Amino acid sequence: MSAANDKAHAFVAGLAASAGLAPLAEAGRQAMADLPVPTRKSERWKYSPLTPMLVTPVRTAPAHEGWPEDVPTNPIPGLDAYRIVLLNGQVVAEACDLPVADGVVCIPLSQAMAEGRIGAGDEDWSAYHTREWVGAVHAAHAQDGLFLSLESGVVLDRPVLVHHHTTGENVASCPRHRVQVGANAEAEVVLWSSAPEGASGMVNAVLEGKVGAGARLGVDKVQHEHGAVFHLAHEHVTQDKDSTFRIHTVTVQGHWVRNELNALQHGSGSHTIMHGAYLPKGQEHVDNHTTMDHTVPHCTSSELYKGILYDRSTGVFNGKVFVREDAQLTNAYQQNANIVADAGASINAKPELEIYADDVKCSHGCTVGQFDEEALFYLKSRGIADRAARALMVQAFIGDVLEGFGQEEVAQEVEGLLADRHGWM
Repeated sequence: MSAANDKAHAFVAGLAASAGLAPLAEAGRQAMADLPVPTRKSERWKYSPLTPMLVTPVRTAPAHEGWPEDVPTNPIPGLDAYRIVLLNGQVVAEACDLPVADGVVCIPLSQAMAEGRIGAGDEDWSAYHTREWVGAVHAAHAQDGLFLSLESGVVLDRPVLVHHHTTGENVASCPRHRVQVGANAEAEVVLWSSAPEGASGMVNAVLEGKVGAGARLGVDKVQHEHGAVFHLAHEHVTQDKDSTFRIHTVTVQGHWVRNELNALQHGSGSHTIMHGAYLPKGQEHVDNHTTMDHTVPHCTSSELYKGILYDRSTGVFNGKVFVREDAQLTNAYQQNANIVADAGASINAKPELEIYADDVKCSHGCTVGQFDEEALFYLKSRGIADRAARALMVQAFIGDVLEGFGQEEVAQEVEGLLADRHGWM
């Protein structure tokens, strides 16, 4: 066994086996033994090796004693939403507020399993555990999460807020969510991750979704974690004919973050929006890996990720767009733009486009630069202080990402958090 595998084995030794997803857990345990632990030698992980995370073993938290009194269950002022809250991967039932309506099933995943709503052989839609070691770790130790299912034609009247809070030292959480939106149905979900100063450990989260024909699913995803939490997140969504899937991901704060997003279009006429922003500072690390897979004709996608990197932080963007042979008349757009604000910061960007069809309209690009000195000079010549001028430029730079949030209250709260953190006026 290699040194990396020795550390990996010790790292997960304190994790409890998944109780509700036994077949998936067994498959995950087997895959953990078979798959390599990501290191710098792994192409997909060479800028984000897991070595720093594996230094200190983690453990599954004991059963919770209720939601912390000093943490709001809804961290977004003014947002009128249904709510499911998780503490270290465990649903806190008394703090939840879930819809009860015809055609809507919105319950904890553990309850869905107990009620037989997830059949044998249907526990996993993404096969993430067969491709990545971290996916196998999640499968073997998956905990609770959101189960949301909408029947055809149902429009959910409010968004569903999923608030995951990490607390304690060297704690591991593996929340797992499933969202299924029936034909011509509509749902909005807000994923919010938080942690206080002093928290440490790992969050290894998975969301699997299916968007039916003519349906719409929107996701606002915000990571705002203090402390020293290693956060791994994987979203895997498939789309049917004429459906729309939108996700906006903003990392406000996070010690070490790896977001993996896969969208697969299986029905013609589908549209996908994947937008994100990241503004790390200090020695924070934020990695966004995306895959947009066009497999059928007459589909569109729009991908826009923007980053501003401060101090000695590092960023990674790897976006891959596939246009398969049958995906004629695809219109795919991908753009990654970065500002390296300080000399010690760095970004590793790799936009990729693989086209196997001959009648398509596709573009991709990447920019890396510094603040525009001429624009700064212009603003300062109008009496605006240097710090305020830079704040205005930052707001303008990421404004189009923030404006795309499905919930205005989420956009306002994110902008306020960024303003507090970066000294915007």
